[in-house]
Amino acid sequence: MGAAPAYRYPERAPERAPRVRVVPGGRPQTRPDSLPASAIFLAKAFAAVLVVFALLGFVRIGLASATVTTALSADELSTSIDSARSEGNELEVRQSYLSNPSSVKQEAASRLGMSEPAEALTITLGEDVVATDANGNLSLASSIQAASAQANTQG
Repeated sequence: MGAAPAYRYPERAPERAPRVRVVPGGRPQTRPDSLPASAIFLAKAFAAVLVVFALLGFVRIGLASATVTTALSADELSTSIDSARSEGNELEVRQSYLSNPSSVKQEAASRLGMSEPAEALTITLGEDVVATDANGNLSLASSIQAASAQANTQG
């Protein structure tokens, strides 16, 4: 006993493409708002000229900005040069004042309370007894030998 389907799908007729019929001819299609080709060319040329002028304007603004920045930098450098020159002049005056012996004596007397000595003495030092080795380092043994040799010649 076979199972019978509970219902059946109705069979469909194959779908057909819609019938379209092309009829050649007819009246010409024209746009009521169409412009002549010369007007379109002039409009495109005018737009191109506007773009060129806009680009030239941007270039000019960029160059003007660079010019202003350079001028400000030059002014800043001039100010720095002027201040360095004036500081150099002040240092030259200060150096000449400090190297003058009379101003040194005056400063020593007034600010430091110093005075000239009553008498001047000269001290003569003997030969140096400090010796170095071949590497340039101080050598204690060589220094002791040099000191003892100097003491023997003086005594």
